[in-house]
Amino acid sequence: MAATHGTQRSYVAGCRCKDCKEAHRVAARDYRERRANGPTPASVVTIPSAVVSEPSGPGPVESGVQAEISGLAAAELRPGVVAAALALARVLDNPRVASVHPPAVKVLVMVLDTLRKGSQRRRGGLELVRQMTDKGGGA
Repeated sequence: MAATHGTQRSYVAGCRCKDCKEAHRVAARDYRERRANGPTPASVVTIPSAVVSEPSGPGPVESGVQAEISGLAAAELRPGVVAAALALARVLDNPRVASVHPPAVKVLVMVLDTLRKGSQRRRGGLELVRQMTDKGGGA
């Protein structure tokens, strides 16, 4: 039985015409949306004893980021960077977007490093020279 052109089935069977590629693209987009958003409300059967509520407070990653940021002096000077770090932490707490967790972790680490570097006390050139001479460094 031959599949009709312009359908997902025809694309899977090997046809690469314009209509079949478009049908496959639409089917793949719908599949990704269903995976990201979970089951549709019509397919969900609720059992009163099994209803799980969404957490109302911050998740474990967001709590950890808040604790780390609270000890940094640069957090007050750079509220935009702090907001970005907290937004990334919320993304990492969301189990529905697990596919973006690895890149989000990488960006979150870079943002936190930026805040840490801004919190370190900068020493001037004369202070460094004074420390080198006090320690007996040099010739």
